[in-house]
Amino acid sequence: MAYFINSQTELVIRSTVIFVGKLSRPNTVKAQAFSFLFLLMFQVGQAQSADFQFVFGSKALKIDSSYVVSQTQISIETIRFYVSGVALYKGGSLVWKEAESYHLIDALKTESLRIAIPEVDADKMVFLIGTDSLTNVSGAMGGDLDPSKGMYWAWNSGYINFKLEGTSSVCDTRNNAFQFHLGGYAYPNATVQSVELERTSNTILVDVKAFLEGVDLAKHNTVMSPGQEAVTLAKRTATIFRMKNEK
Repeated sequence: MAYFINSQTELVIRSTVIFVGKLSRPNTVKAQAFSFLFLLMFQVGQAQSADFQFVFGSKALKIDSSYVVSQTQISIETIRFYVSGVALYKGGSLVWKEAESYHLIDALKTESLRIAIPEVDADKMVFLIGTDSLTNVSGAMGGDLDPSKGMYWAWNSGYINFKLEGTSSVCDTRNNAFQFHLGGYAYPNATVQSVELERTSNTILVDVKAFLEGVDLAKHNTVMSPGQEAVTLAKRTATIFRMKNEK
């Protein structure tokens, strides 16, 4: 049986030994204690992790740096999104799925960019961008779903699945800002997206440029509630992920 102590360490219990009765000799106690510690050392191993890396095209993304997309200069200030339902497949068959867990991936928080996964033979990774409808109707929660994370609207609107904020000179808005807060869980405004990747590595690139290339920031620069525009943009979020060494 395997247990995760934290996001990096997996504790595997392969056997349990219980000593009952009186131990008469101190050397016996020492020997048994040493044997237990020796066994424990080999039963605690490092878990793998799925690592998210933010990029802008072929370059690493740097927050507040300037980039050019479609001949337009932009700067990214915030990008965060929920990942849930992480699953691994081999030959089309499910080999592992993470149950009832939600991860808030935030470009500004390095510790958020790793998700622990088991060491299993798998050729495909699947996950959702966003939270399911049941989670949304359950109201505000704790952990990464805590409203203090800035990803929750209200009980009737639910969670923001994907948030991207920045500036561009073409935006006719205050401080030339663009804001995409993509959420919504009820039909026809559901925005959760499924991502399927051939598992050529455990490093997942998140290409912000791929999202912005199809958006005319002069006309579409502010989405702050569920609706058809949010649905259209949410579909783009599923296309911005790829494995690091994917050909």
